Amino acid sequence: MEISILIIEALVVYALVLSAHALRHRFGLAHFYALIGGITAVMSWITDAGVKVQVAGLTFMVGSTVFYTALLLAVFVVYAFDGVRATRIAISTVIGVSAMVPLIAVALNLQMRLTGSAPLGYVPSPSLRINLASVLATSLDLLFLAMAWEWLGLHLRRSYLGLRAFLTLLGVMWLDVLLFNTGAFAGQGGYLAIMEGTAGSRLIVCLFAGPLLWLYLSWQNRRWHASLEHRPVLAIFREFAEIKAELTLAQQEIERRKAAEEALLQSRQELERMAVTDDLTGLANRRSFRQQAEAEISRCRRYGRPLCLAVLDLDQFKRINDRLGHQVGDEVLRAVAQIGRQQVRQSDLLARVGGDEMALLLPETDLEQAQALAGRLTAAICRQPLDTSAGPVSVGLSLGLASLDSQHQTLDRLLQEADRRMYGAKPEYRPA
Repeated sequence: MEISILIIEALVVYALVLSAHALRHRFGLAHFYALIGGITAVMSWITDAGVKVQVAGLTFMVGSTVFYTALLLAVFVVYAFDGVRATRIAISTVIGVSAMVPLIAVALNLQMRLTGSAPLGYVPSPSLRINLASVLATSLDLLFLAMAWEWLGLHLRRSYLGLRAFLTLLGVMWLDVLLFNTGAFAGQGGYLAIMEGTAGSRLIVCLFAGPLLWLYLSWQNRRWHASLEHRPVLAIFREFAEIKAELTLAQQEIERRKAAEEALLQSRQELERMAVTDDLTGLANRRSFRQQAEAEISRCRRYGRPLCLAVLDLDQFKRINDRLGHQVGDEVLRAVAQIGRQQVRQSDLLARVGGDEMALLLPETDLEQAQALAGRLTAAICRQPLDTSAGPVSVGLSLGLASLDSQHQTLDRLLQEADRRMYGAKPEYRPA
């Protein structure tokens, strides 16, 4: 009676798995993956519970006989008809659920123990060794399945499809007997007896499952005209390596493009900076000064805010170039620009608008405040000689101021007024 129930149960589960796979053309493989995940969970639970049937001296573990064999059939048909990618998903599902179910069982039993509740009889406490052996054996079994199927395909005629399916299934079954029982029971009493009994029970299981698998493979070939694609032995490993290589190349390409984009952005920023910056002094150039000054003048006119503009020019700068060389002259200009940046406010705009001529825009500044700033700036530049490669160089500075006094003043008029006053302050233009 027990063996009849076991056989009927096994055939029902096998038929359920193969039927779910047969519906893949209509619904895809998502429901199929969900089914094998559920079967894996049931297999783990029944295996931990130790559910078994004994017949004529042979022990049939229900978890292995019914549900594990169903998982082998599932991976078998996926690999045969749907390729390596679908097989990887199926294998990952089986291994992932096999690893998770014992952890959940441990957590539930620990929860009951910590809360002082009665143990959960329907949630067996898993054995770490048995479950670890199960996960490792399952991983190797499913990979060996693909290898055995391809190897037999090279050495058997196409007409021997049933034999090829049976031998592949039996080989995986016996490999699982060796791997699982060695990992779970090696070193314990009765280890060899367990191996012999399990190997015999697996042979009987294959006698039922093998023909069913052969019928399904033949039916799918006739119905969909699907050819059982031949893949090289270890194709599944090669696919993993190819995907890893593709991901590596993709990552390298992403990094290369990212680096190129960053370099392009830096180049663009550098070009934009060069377009508005004087290379020698690092101050704003004439173009940038005019753009910002016109916008600021327009704002101050609109809101009636004070604004002043200063024009600065170094005295006798041509003599410095003629006597000490243009390199020293450039050093003097850089030093003056540095001092100027330190003296003005962040909201002020200092620019180089000519050879040794600079302009200073002072928003929100009336004439009295501008004169005070001009005095501090002149003192800072002329107070002591500037350090250069030719030694200390003393410079003089002439400065002219103009303020925004009417709605009709423009930038050019302010520059002309400040420039006129700057020349009026130069020693060589002063009245004797």
